[in-house]
Amino acid sequence: MTTQPLYPPDLRLAHEAQVRQFRIGKLAALGVLGAAGLLTGLVLWAGIGGWSGLLVGILAVVGFVLLLGIPMAISAAKEAKHDGPAGKGPSAYGQIVTSTPPAEVWNAVYAALAAEKFGPPRASDPQTVLSTRSLSMASWGETVTVRVQGQHDGRGVVTAWSRPAYPLQWLDYGRNRRYANAVLNAIPGGTPLS
Repeated sequence: MTTQPLYPPDLRLAHEAQVRQFRIGKLAALGVLGAAGLLTGLVLWAGIGGWSGLLVGILAVVGFVLLLGIPMAISAAKEAKHDGPAGKGPSAYGQIVTSTPPAEVWNAVYAALAAEKFGPPRASDPQTVLSTRSLSMASWGETVTVRVQGQHDGRGVVTAWSRPAYPLQWLDYGRNRRYANAVLNAIPGGTPLS
């Protein structure tokens, strides 16, 4: 029998761990593709020889670099469109402070998740819900975690964390930032936390 943790997990720490994992995956992908491009370029240069072989080899290396460079540039451009309190990257995390009553906050959260076509939210603890999008042609799916915590001054902190379901999907074309910001921007009277 498994027991529930006494305190809910720290979403910021989980987000930071996910960011490190994505950074390692991105560096590995770039390294493998760069090495494959360099090896192909060297083989072409050796096979053809001379200045024309060198030119063909350099073009092969540039072609391999563009295989990831172009999608990364497109992803960065799409991500820049989704401004809001959530940070950039495939693991998008943001927080706002609001004085809106919790019932209204939850209604706004559920409406925002439904508008982004997420499945029905399920509670992981009294303050936290998770919602997922399933596999599609463009993605392995995403998970959004939303936590609403009250404070002693009558205000509440709303945290939204969106991330890919597949742990190495570091190229997300701004989807997760869009989802986290959709939730946070839907909360009435929200002020971003730095």
